[in-house]
Formats: sequence, structure tokens, C-alpha cells
Amino acid sequence: MKTRTFDLSVPVSRLLLVGWTVFGIIQIASGFFARERGDDILGGVQIAFGLGFLLFVVLMPRANRYVIRLEDVYLRLERSLSRTRTIPWDSVSELHILLLTVDIVLKEGKTVKWNFNLSYTDNQIVKPQIIAALTEFAAAKGIAIQDKSG
Repeated sequence: MKTRTFDLSVPVSRLLLVGWTVFGIIQIASGFFARERGDDILGGVQIAFGLGFLLFVVLMPRANRYVIRLEDVYLRLERSLSRTRTIPWDSVSELHILLLTVDIVLKEGKTVKWNFNLSYTDNQIVKPQIIAALTEFAAAKGIAIQDKSG
């Protein structure tokens, strides 16, 4: 079967990232100038604040990552800063499609809950495409599906 990928990541504006970077650098520079004037507390706070903004710039594009990949052998869920979840189709016994989640029941008895967390537009447009692709892959693999999404 053809690999299906649903990239639901929320892009972060480059202008916003540049602005936060500039603001962080200004805060760090101001902190060093404040420390030179003898105001160590204010300087330390400004440096920490600036470093926090720079860390935010680095983590923000990754924090908005949300990719669902359906492959012949695996179901991959990539979400934010957490690790990628790879579930082999051979280990799936059932799929329960609910209104806001999909419960992936594994043969070993565990259940993996996967929350859609979609905007209203994505819920109306993209969610049916995801469910159709899940149904197609599950049917090809002989996996039982219960669609209770209404």
C-alpha cells in the first residue's frame, strides 16, 4: 500500500522567530551592561530572560510538530517534543475510532490512546481523511475497526 502522511504541524512565522531572537539578544546584551554598571541582580535576570527567549526560539518549531504516517509495516505518530511512537501493524488487534481519539488496542492487551487535538477546520476536513486512511490500512491488514465517531 502507498504510504500516507498527514502533517498537522502548526507552522511558526519566521518573522516571529526572528523577533524573539533579536529580543533575546538585546536582553542578554542589556544584562551584561547592567552587570558592568554594578547591578548584578538585574543583569542576571536579563541574561536569564534572554537565554529563555533563545531557547524558546529553538524549541517552538519542534513543539508544534504533529505528524501521522501510515506505512505498510508501521503506524508512526510523531508529536511535539515527545519521542516518535512506532506501532507495527502486526501488533494491532483493534482500532476504536471515537469522537476525539483513536484507541489502538494491541495484541498484548495494552491500549494506545491517540488524541486528534485538531482545530475545528482540521476536524471537519482532515479527520475524515485520516479515518479513511486508517480504515483502508486496517482492512488490508485484517484489523477490526469500531467507528463510534458518530
